[in-house]
Amino acid sequence: MTGHFDLPGPHLYAWHSSPDLADLADRRSMALLPAGAVEQHGPHLPVGVDAWIAGAVARAVAVRETSVLALEPLAYGISSHHSRFAGTLTLRPATFIAVIVDICRSLARKGFFPVVLNGHGGNRAALSVAIAELGESGVRAAAFSYFDLIAADAQAILPDAQTGTGHACALETSLMLHLLPAAVRSARIPEGGTPSCWPNPHLFAHSPVTVWRGFEEINPTGVIGCPADASAAAGQRLFDAAVERAIATICRLRAEFVNTEPDRDT
Repeated sequence: MTGHFDLPGPHLYAWHSSPDLADLADRRSMALLPAGAVEQHGPHLPVGVDAWIAGAVARAVAVRETSVLALEPLAYGISSHHSRFAGTLTLRPATFIAVIVDICRSLARKGFFPVVLNGHGGNRAALSVAIAELGESGVRAAAFSYFDLIAADAQAILPDAQTGTGHACALETSLMLHLLPAAVRSARIPEGGTPSCWPNPHLFAHSPVTVWRGFEEINPTGVIGCPADASAAAGQRLFDAAVERAIATICRLRAEFVNTEPDRDT
């Protein structure tokens, strides 16, 4: 990755000692948990993309917002729809939900406001369930996906965000060309776009219909979108936008929920 936020330091939850964290909890700090996946990302990207991008965004946010601590990324997510491809690892939805709930509940009990910064589309539905389960048990938490926050930015930055984004696409490939270019197998980037299929699988299609399907059914390469449209310059703009939008979201959450909550018992 690039940037000083990748070095260990006080912006990371794990950097601090137990007494340090007790003091930070008393200041109503927010804890930002990046969540990703270990799964195929076409022939040209490594399987760690989702966790790495989410982790980079979370760390950059924490460097700029001193009331936010970035946790170590939860690397594994719900990836059964990629299981036919080599290298994919997956959790069952119930397992993923239980892990998110346990981590967030632990953070809340210690005085932190837990926020999940998600980097994998397959986690979104389960995160909604986890946030609801936490709320039912009296724990307020929040979750968002960085790519949902930058939909308008992607439209302005990428040649065709509507059909160029989805998975191992122009968006993710651009971000990796910016953050970790050595990990991109540029010679293997496939040309062309997504074969025609229904429901529309592209990232910003917002199809009203959801159907479970393996990604090999959509495209034998495992790619949705047009990674050939990617560039490092676009990746820097997308990353900067993701950090800005995430900071704005964190600040809104703090104003609406953290600053108005009563003291929590530890």
